[in-house]
Amino acid sequence: MKILKAAPGLDPHNYLAAQLPDDVVTEADFSRPLGDQVADAEVLLLRDVPITKEVIDAAPRLKLLQRYGQHIVDVDIAYARSRGVPVARVPSSISKSDVVVAEHAFYLMMALAKRQIESQQAFGEGRLGFPETQLLAGKTLALIGVGGTGAQLARMAYSFGMEVLASKRNLSDLDGADAYIKQTWPAAHMQEMLSAADYVSLHLPLNRGTRGTIDNKVFHAMKASAYFINIARGEIVDKAALLRALDEQRIAGAGIDVFWDEDNFNPAEFEGLKNLLCTPHIAGASVDCLHALADAVALNVNRIRDGKAPLYSVEDGDD
Repeated sequence: MKILKAAPGLDPHNYLAAQLPDDVVTEADFSRPLGDQVADAEVLLLRDVPITKEVIDAAPRLKLLQRYGQHIVDVDIAYARSRGVPVARVPSSISKSDVVVAEHAFYLMMALAKRQIESQQAFGEGRLGFPETQLLAGKTLALIGVGGTGAQLARMAYSFGMEVLASKRNLSDLDGADAYIKQTWPAAHMQEMLSAADYVSLHLPLNRGTRGTIDNKVFHAMKASAYFINIARGEIVDKAALLRALDEQRIAGAGIDVFWDEDNFNPAEFEGLKNLLCTPHIAGASVDCLHALADAVALNVNRIRDGKAPLYSVEDGDD
């Protein structure tokens, strides 16, 4: 089968190709329209690149749209179904991606509290005993959104002695984190929650309704001593607003693992801000998680080859 990676950064170590030695796994040329490259594709591996009616029509041999992860984003699911093409994902319960990404969010919080950037500089200068650091225990963490990753972070923070607050559209479903969250706010009153937080961590999915929603109002609502964490998606945040808040020290700092227009990533625009800690989109890049993703996707490819329905199809209510 011909399998096309339709988004950048999928399976960078080619674990999937090793699982499917008799198939052809290639990566799209992201400088060209995707629709021009799918004529022979039988499986498209997805992340955040839009899969429109036009892309689906350009792929007459298409048998599976497979999200290389959990959240289905910008896919015309209804049209795919009308064409008889299933859309599947890999739940975080299978890949453990919610745990590993939550661990990274906690790492960013810890690195900011322990002032990793300043510590490395002090060590290089031979200055011992500097800088002063902060406790995480006893501090307040506010979650914007509570999906699987937010729920895991709530559990970790609670066990570390932090107080956890959360804001979500549907407060009746906290993804199993009810025991770890002290207080909740409806999304419309999120700013009240932010004013009480020492750390604010973003856990919203990227969609038309969330794009650019973390803006100047959000950063103005935060305390000047608070830190912002983003392991979700860069496009949910107004980049100019975040960089301005850091430059003007409206907030104490930020830790981010996701960026804007990652196909054309330029690290230069994030340099020079001493209160910004960046990691290169590696929150979900644990060896364990990447192998589990490849295993699950290979299983679905083989099921399609054998004429079976894929596991974890959105038709089963998993979207």
